[in-house]
Amino acid sequence: MKPTNRLTELSIKQAKPKKKQYKLTDGEAMYLRVYPNGSKYWQLQYWFDGKQKILSIGVWPDVSLKDARDKRYEAKKKIKEGTNPLDEKKERLKSQELHEEKDKLREATTFEKVAQEWFSRQSMQWTEKHSRGVYSSLNMHVFPDLGEMPISYISKQDIISTLRKLEAEGKYEACYRLRQK
Repeated sequence: MKPTNRLTELSIKQAKPKKKQYKLTDGEAMYLRVYPNGSKYWQLQYWFDGKQKILSIGVWPDVSLKDARDKRYEAKKKIKEGTNPLDEKKERLKSQELHEEKDKLREATTFEKVAQEWFSRQSMQWTEKHSRGVYSSLNMHVFPDLGEMPISYISKQDIISTLRKLEAEGKYEACYRLRQK
């Protein structure tokens, strides 16, 4: 059996960049690849479905020697179970990207943006004077408080708070009209 756990934190720290990239082997097909710019990446080389694969485990020192060995153990376990850890990692990253895109979209859909879309559809049915009045009241009374908020984060309490602010300023008519819209 080939020796494992050859590397130490000290030997990793002392590994200096060379003109060409090189590998420091830890055993069990895991190594630290040292690049000319000084960056150091953990990688695991394995065979799956008759093809050689390389799984990037992480960047040293973000991923310590112990963490890299733990990840190697987990990856080897998955390979024995018939699961390709590289495919699993790609799926996880894809899912994470999709989740981040949804969050960005949710945050990009602000109250002001939705209100603008609503206004452009509704204003075709109104007179020009009424359209100006509606837009003006949204601009003066609602957008300053709620305009930049993502629509999905706005609660009933936020709306009530905006209306109460108008009441406190004595703008009862504006408050009443905004509630109608």
